[in-house]
Amino acid sequence: MTTDLVAVQHTMAENDCCMKGPGYASPLDAMSGPRETLLYVTCFYTGTGRQKADYLATVDVDPSSPTYSKVVHRLRMPYVGDELHHSGWNACSSCHADPLAARRFLVLPCLLSGRIYVTDIQKDLKAPTLHKVIEPHDIIEKTGLGYPHTAHCLASGDIMVSCLGDKEGNAQGSGFFC
Repeated sequence: MTTDLVAVQHTMAENDCCMKGPGYASPLDAMSGPRETLLYVTCFYTGTGRQKADYLATVDVDPSSPTYSKVVHRLRMPYVGDELHHSGWNACSSCHADPLAARRFLVLPCLLSGRIYVTDIQKDLKAPTLHKVIEPHDIIEKTGLGYPHTAHCLASGDIMVSCLGDKEGNAQGSGFFC
């Protein structure tokens, strides 16, 4: 199994620099912020010989918690063979000055299947739910791109996804879509 990490900070103080919006204005501000208490880790079975659906694991990293260093939830994807790749938030440090922006959705591109899963953490930070599945034919039809790789939030609130190729897998089709 292979993993990719995304951290969430959800214990912000009233006077914290981040109360304006999610994330931080600079890496220095981030270093002086509170520790993460949860990690979201993409886990996939590609290349293992196991025919199982990938999942998003929630790991407790709060040293004061009784479940510290344990996987506290697994959100299984509905299909086998996706290869969850580099995830990204709907709102990140690019939106740090926007008081209306919030990290609610974690976007999970799938390199092999071409799907994109959108997970929702609003109801329960420890147990994300599947909000939406964007099928590869919709992405190809609208953009001509395939093999979604990484989700990036933009200061505008849009989400940009980088792709590694066109619908046939040719690298000259690499590009981005929002």
